[in-house]
Amino acid sequence: MDHIALDIETIPLETDPDFDDPSHWTVFAVALGHKAPDSDLVVDVLFRDSVHFNAERDLINRMIDWVADRTNGEARTLITYNGDSYDFPILRHRTCVLDDEFPDSNVAERLCMMLETSMHTDLIQSMKDRKGYYVSLEDSLEEFDISYDEPEWLGSTVTGADMPSMGLEVISGRANPELRETVYSYAASDVKPLFQLHQSLNERQCMSR
Repeated sequence: MDHIALDIETIPLETDPDFDDPSHWTVFAVALGHKAPDSDLVVDVLFRDSVHFNAERDLINRMIDWVADRTNGEARTLITYNGDSYDFPILRHRTCVLDDEFPDSNVAERLCMMLETSMHTDLIQSMKDRKGYYVSLEDSLEEFDISYDEPEWLGSTVTGADMPSMGLEVISGRANPELRETVYSYAASDVKPLFQLHQSLNERQCMSR
C-alpha cells in the first residue's frame, strides 16, 4: 500500500492563538512525502504564492492533486504526527472558509473525499499508546535513533516557532531564495522521518506480541 506523509505549516490569525482552535490559523505551506512499495521516497513542500485567499485555496487544491497523482486511486495510508488534532481540523476549517469566499471552488468537498478514501495513522497517538503520555516528534525520533535535518537560519537552529514570521515573508513575496530554501528544509524534515518512525513502531509492536 502507498503511504503519504503530510504536515502543514501555518500562520496565526490571532495575536494570542490557541493551537486547539482551527479558526486561529491559516496555511502557508504543506510538506508531503510519498513512499510506494519497492520505490524511493519522494518529498516535496508546496508553498502558498501570496497573502490572498485564492492562493491558499490553490495551495490546498495542489496538495489534494499531489496525493491523487501519486496514488492514482489506489489504497493509501496517510501518516501524520498530531494530524487528528491539528493538521486536519485546520485544513477542514480553512476549506470551509475558502468555499464561502469562492462558492464554486468545492475545495472542502475535495478535501473530505481525500480524507475519507484514505486510511490514517496519527503517530502521536501511537506513541501515546506506547508511552502512556504525549511525546514530541523530536523525542519520538530520538527514542528510535532516527536522524532528521535541523536547518539553520542566521546561525540559529530553525524551530516551529520561527515558521509564522518566515511564512509571512514567503507569502509576501519578499523572501530571498535562501530563506525560502530554509523553510523548505524545515518543513521537509517534519515529514521525511515519519516513514521510518511508522516502520519502527510497527516493528516494535510486532516484537511485543
